[in-house]
Amino acid sequence: MRPLVDSRFLLCLVQNNNFVKVVLDNCTGTSYPAINANDLAEIMVYVPRNEYEQKQIGTFFRSLDNLITLHQRKVALLQNIKKACLEKMFA
Repeated sequence: MRPLVDSRFLLCLVQNNNFVKVVLDNCTGTSYPAINANDLAEIMVYVPRNEYEQKQIGTFFRSLDNLITLHQRKVALLQNIKKACLEKMFA
């Protein structure tokens, strides 16, 4: 795929549940489902005409993804600390 829109914005589009559902509905094959390139090209998506707006949306979602990742790491670290404290308390 060669995007005509901002790549980060495109990533947000293809990860959208509605887009994924349409792709899965058009997939063929049972053991290894795939979609025909022509069918993929026919899927309608809404894209802002303004490239700046596309970039802003893409940047926003990338920042949000980074923030979620940081919080997931913090939760994992805190869970490890909790586990260590409980082991010390009851050992």
